[in-house]
Amino acid sequence: MKNKTKITSLKKAQISLEFSFLFFAILLASLVTVSHFLSQNFSKDDRVINDVENAAKTAVILANSGYNGISPNTTLIYGGISWSEDKKNIYIYISPRNTSYVTPEIKDFIISYIYNTTKINQSEYNITINPSTT
Repeated sequence: MKNKTKITSLKKAQISLEFSFLFFAILLASLVTVSHFLSQNFSKDDRVINDVENAAKTAVILANSGYNGISPNTTLIYGGISWSEDKKNIYIYISPRNTSYVTPEIKDFIISYIYNTTKINQSEYNITINPSTT
């Protein structure tokens, strides 16, 4: 009886090991497929815009918290991002749009923070805070 129990437990272990390898193979195939899909459907410019947006949100949060000596007169709100057709000019909107609240020092801080954290080429991408509508 003892031998039969050992054989049964060995078969269960073998099935479990095979299932683990099968699961690993399926997971690996899924990752390769998703990676291939993303690399084919999103350009370098799309990834840069995503990185710039994340950095801009963080920069506004840091500015609100008084980081680096920045002290806005009011709470700044990240309003969104837009870009030109060629995706080389990136526009970031911060509320309130009044220049007495979003001072040149705050704009410079946000832009330099974006360039420093994303490591994008400054001569290739132009970032503007609250572009004029005229």
